[in-house]
Amino acid sequence: MVNVKYHYCPVCKKEIEQPHKRPLDSMEKVIWGIVILATLGFGAIAFLIYYFGIRKKVYCPVCSSKLATSQEPFEKPEEDEEPKTPKEKIYKKAGKKIKKKEEKPEKKKEEKTIKKIKEGAKDLEEEEIYCPFCGNTIKKGTKKCPYCKSPIDR
Repeated sequence: MVNVKYHYCPVCKKEIEQPHKRPLDSMEKVIWGIVILATLGFGAIAFLIYYFGIRKKVYCPVCSSKLATSQEPFEKPEEDEEPKTPKEKIYKKAGKKIKKKEEKPEKKKEEKTIKKIKEGAKDLEEEEIYCPFCGNTIKKGTKKCPYCKSPIDR
């Protein structure tokens, strides 16, 4: 019977197909170096047995956190696509969805803009404005973002 294990990273929230070993930290490297030198090279055999035989691959290759393992596959959480453009990153940070452009007759567009002008004069003043570079909320009429110090052209 084949022993199949599924690995899931709780930090990255992804299912990992090929887990990695945790890299040795500097203290472990120093200790192994001293052991190898003190035993005139015979410690290298012990190091190789430890490094390739005893250490297990149960760490995430991206964030080096310990993985959760199971015999059954994990449910994949519903994730939105990663933002690809700066505009998408800003909208994601603001919690808004990007509206996809659809081709419609021009009359309907004109009617919508007239409605928006009539109804939304107050909404435009109260609407939050986001920095196009860092995505933080800024006040209307700000010339420089107080967070990232980038000039804002309006």
